[in-house]
Amino acid sequence: MAFSVDGLVSGLDTTSIVKQLIDIQRRPITLMENKQANLIDQKAAWQEVSTRLLALESSSNKFNAPSTFASRSSKFLNNNSNGGSVLSVSAGGSVASGSYDMVVTQLAKSQKSSSNNFASLTAAANVSGTLTITPNGESAVNISITSSDSLTDIRDSINNSAVGDSAVATIINTGSQYKLVVTSIDTGTANSFTISDVTGGSQNLTFTESQAALDANFTIDNISVTKSSNTVSDVIDGATIELETIGSGTISFAVDTSAILAKVQDFADKYNALMDYVREQFTYEQDQNKKGALFGNVSLETIQAQLQSIVSGVVPGLNAGNSGEFAFLAQVGIKTDNLNQLVIDEADFKDALRDNFSKVQDLFVPSGSGTYTFLAADGFAVGGTYETQVIDSGGGVAALQMRRSGTTNWITLTQNGNFASGPNDTDLEGVLLRTGTLTVGDPAGSMKVTVGIAERVSAFTAKYTEHSTEGLVFNQNRTIEQRDKELQIQIDDLEERLAKREDDLKARFVNLETLLANLSSEQSYLDSQLSTLSKGWK
Repeated sequence: MAFSVDGLVSGLDTTSIVKQLIDIQRRPITLMENKQANLIDQKAAWQEVSTRLLALESSSNKFNAPSTFASRSSKFLNNNSNGGSVLSVSAGGSVASGSYDMVVTQLAKSQKSSSNNFASLTAAANVSGTLTITPNGESAVNISITSSDSLTDIRDSINNSAVGDSAVATIINTGSQYKLVVTSIDTGTANSFTISDVTGGSQNLTFTESQAALDANFTIDNISVTKSSNTVSDVIDGATIELETIGSGTISFAVDTSAILAKVQDFADKYNALMDYVREQFTYEQDQNKKGALFGNVSLETIQAQLQSIVSGVVPGLNAGNSGEFAFLAQVGIKTDNLNQLVIDEADFKDALRDNFSKVQDLFVPSGSGTYTFLAADGFAVGGTYETQVIDSGGGVAALQMRRSGTTNWITLTQNGNFASGPNDTDLEGVLLRTGTLTVGDPAGSMKVTVGIAERVSAFTAKYTEHSTEGLVFNQNRTIEQRDKELQIQIDDLEERLAKREDDLKARFVNLETLLANLSSEQSYLDSQLSTLSKGWK
């Protein structure tokens, strides 16, 4: 209950005195609240670090494998004098640079069968009987038609039947009459069909093939090719061709240096944005006694040091002294300035791509060669040269082992059919090889494994931000939240004790005023008695 204890008798400003006494004892709470405010700033800073790490991870994922790194440009030089487009072509990352002469002699087409004329869409067609449609290589589909069915009803019956997966029925308005047209959904002779006439009613339903099913015919470098579709994606590895008309020309593919540069520039921008923010956190402005929320944070220093080591150091497994092999980014025009920012010399980078594409690619994506076929590697794998041997893992079962040069421990890979994979938490984490059938006693061999910068950055940033005890940012936030809870418990406890202390002080001052009032009353009584006695003596 709020009440005033200002000195009615003593004249003391007891409210102010109590407040000052409580404020002095509240200083530990103020210090803890300041710590909580700092924790809020730290949590916000870690959230920003996480956001920038995720942006860097997303950027690195755009070119951390051969299929995503190797952007290719494609074009078609048309030989047709009329300028009509013969074909269009798109290239994936796996297509090889080169050119191909194309001659298109026939486009793939769907079969179309059209009916005789009908006067109305909705009136009874007076057709009665069974319409049989047989898609090529499939069972016949029988569709029952009654004399009351309209042309629209017949169309819907066809489309709702099992034949609807292979052909579609539509109605064409010829101007004064209507025709039912059945068209195969897919092009090519393999997708043709047969269709019967219906002659059981007062009007017949008869069909004429207005367009035969045709395959696409073309030559590529004088090699004849036949396809059921005008979309061709299995002739040139990694390329998709859309045939559009009859004619000829030349398809060419080349490394799209501008597209690759754009990916690498985006990667550099995201890396620089992260490093900028980290540098802000480690800045101390002495004249203003101001520093970043994460100033001196060891975990943030770890992130900074590891990422700087990855992007500016030598890629493990690569050696710049081997046949012009690139081993670090500076060799291809990507350098680190005095603020640890990545700076790209576009001309040098494009020159390196044109002259040594595969070697530049190895800087960014996992690669390997040797006794077995390299397929993939995790960003935590350790690049280098490995010895290989095939051992008896028990009962005559063959198992592949690998040992990195300079180490003593053999790593046993997990065999699954013709493939072997490296176990987690080893130098071969995520490594996948095609081994074929292994036999105990196979000759010893060797493998060279490299893990590119983009894949390593992707793996490390993913681990920093994962929502588990393995995630560095997650652990930092969890520690902050736990510390905040501990401080709040202490604050609540002190607040409760101070509230009791304040009530106690107020009660003491009330008692003081009461005592002083009593003393004042007694003094007045004594003064009165003394005054009476004094008068009696006179």
